Amino acid sequence: MIAGLAALRAHANEKKRSGGECEYEDFLVIYDLYAPHGQIEAFADFVKKMALAVCNWKAIIYLTPKQMDDFATRLDIFPSPSVLASVQELIGITKADEIYLSRNWQFGNRLMINAYRTAKKICYGDGIGFYFSEAYFSPTTPDNGASLKSRVRRKLRHLKNSIRARVSPVAAPPVRSRASDSTVLGEVDFDVGYFLLPDILGQKPPMKTRLVGKEFTEGIFRKLAVALDTDDVANRLGYISRVPTVVLMTSTFSEAARMTAANEIVAYRKFMERQNFSRESTLIVKPHPRDSEEKIRQLGKALRDLFAEVVLLTDPNLFFVPFEIFLMQIFRGENEKALRHLKIVTFSTACLSLEVLFSLGTIVGFGGELVSKFFYEAYASGRIRHESDLKMALQKLGNDAVSSPI
Repeated sequence: MIAGLAALRAHANEKKRSGGECEYEDFLVIYDLYAPHGQIEAFADFVKKMALAVCNWKAIIYLTPKQMDDFATRLDIFPSPSVLASVQELIGITKADEIYLSRNWQFGNRLMINAYRTAKKICYGDGIGFYFSEAYFSPTTPDNGASLKSRVRRKLRHLKNSIRARVSPVAAPPVRSRASDSTVLGEVDFDVGYFLLPDILGQKPPMKTRLVGKEFTEGIFRKLAVALDTDDVANRLGYISRVPTVVLMTSTFSEAARMTAANEIVAYRKFMERQNFSRESTLIVKPHPRDSEEKIRQLGKALRDLFAEVVLLTDPNLFFVPFEIFLMQIFRGENEKALRHLKIVTFSTACLSLEVLFSLGTIVGFGGELVSKFFYEAYASGRIRHESDLKMALQKLGNDAVSSPI
């Protein structure tokens, strides 16, 4: 959501400078959160909370997994225009002037982009605003006979999209004949992409692009850091800015079927052992929003003997909050200097935002040996390549001096 809001603001600022500013009504549609069973409603509630803290929305619509499954089922039975009209009815508008999406190939994204095909279609990418292709995380061997596209679409994750509708009377949906529509949703190209780091992973976006200034992204993070229970977080956990601290940022490897849950915990343990952190340090375990809470509890037990204290950020206000916001809440004022002594272990593109926003060097895991041992074979080579891409991206960011300390 952060990248989407930054893209929206950058685009609005661009139009203002060119004299094309006008009034908009903003709609946020939340879907396909892919959180484990029992956690998805809490995740959706937290996304709404973040959204309300930074923007005035005409409406926020949450489409449940059941609703999304129903749309997929209906597309197998009914002509697509009737199904898309139902999507528009749920959202509350039949026409949008702009639609913002992270990507355009998964079912939920295709449903939205087809429902509002006449809108200007804007891609904001993943993470803090970078592009990767549909095939980037695909397995290297067949998976139960499924096609490459179906495998990729099942595995990749999407969080949310934002639809913007101009203030105007809502027109009735155009009447179309069934012959002019396919019952299978087509992939629709983006008109433009707004990215902070468009090709940082070595993949060029297939659309014309505009750069999002770091000030837009950082401004949203800072606003959220103030709005989301800052004093409560600082009072409870502010002490970690005064003691030797290691942060472990987990990822959804077992949830995304890259390895077994048992292997994921063992791989984290092996990697942390190899870092030789001081046993006097406090370990902060920051879950990915789509991590299993039970996995995080098991991980805490597995790492407890390596540190003086292990703190699991499983409170609802901390489980789902972006780690960048957590850092801004904990390391405020004079405590910002302590960021330089923080040791952060990451296994995902989270390392990029920490470099851009804080100039924080991170440790990227797992390394080829552990990946080959613990990942499923079909995903091992892709994971090794991804870790190499992350390290090259960090080197490039450091060389280009893109960011500066907060």
